[in-house]
Amino acid sequence: MKLTYTIAAFTALTFALVSCDDKKTTETDPHAGHNHGTGVPHDHDGDGIPDHGPGAHDHGDDHDGHEGHDHAKKVAGPNGGRIFSGPDFRAEFFVTDDKKVQITFLNEDNKAIAPAAQTVSVICGDRSNPTTLNPTKNADGSALVSSATLPDGNNFPTIVTVQTTPDAAPARAKFTLNMTQCSSCDYKEYACTCDHGH
Repeated sequence: MKLTYTIAAFTALTFALVSCDDKKTTETDPHAGHNHGTGVPHDHDGDGIPDHGPGAHDHGDDHDGHEGHDHAKKVAGPNGGRIFSGPDFRAEFFVTDDKKVQITFLNEDNKAIAPAAQTVSVICGDRSNPTTLNPTKNADGSALVSSATLPDGNNFPTIVTVQTTPDAAPARAKFTLNMTQCSSCDYKEYACTCDHGH
């Protein structure tokens, strides 16, 4: 009996020591300690599709000094919507007065450009009964606009999936669509340009 107890205790101690890892206490890599999926950058849910474009992480102040670069001010899109981007596009998510979603693709200067072969889907609302919107080109071909409207409510999770060509990997933007008017700027909270912790 004593031998069995000794072996069990020794085995438990061995597993405890082996499972310890040599993690450094000062991580300099903001991506250390979490997996971005196999070969797909920013694939947090492991489905093989990027969940957002580069630069969408907010890792805080994880770099030394501020020389040689500047922190760009948050800007709204040309229509007053939220700007989001993927590996090969920039776009504005905007909610029209009649609660339809309008996606306007943008150049580097945030000027509207006509959509080409891009497809967009928007999933939002109650997670147990989500609303799916598939915006298509508007009458003048300048943007993609949903034919259906957003669900009732003022604050709900939203996922925008953009595919720039039929063969391109889809890119996703995930955010909370808060339709409340910001008290500090001219935009709705989902597109707010203030720095008050959205």
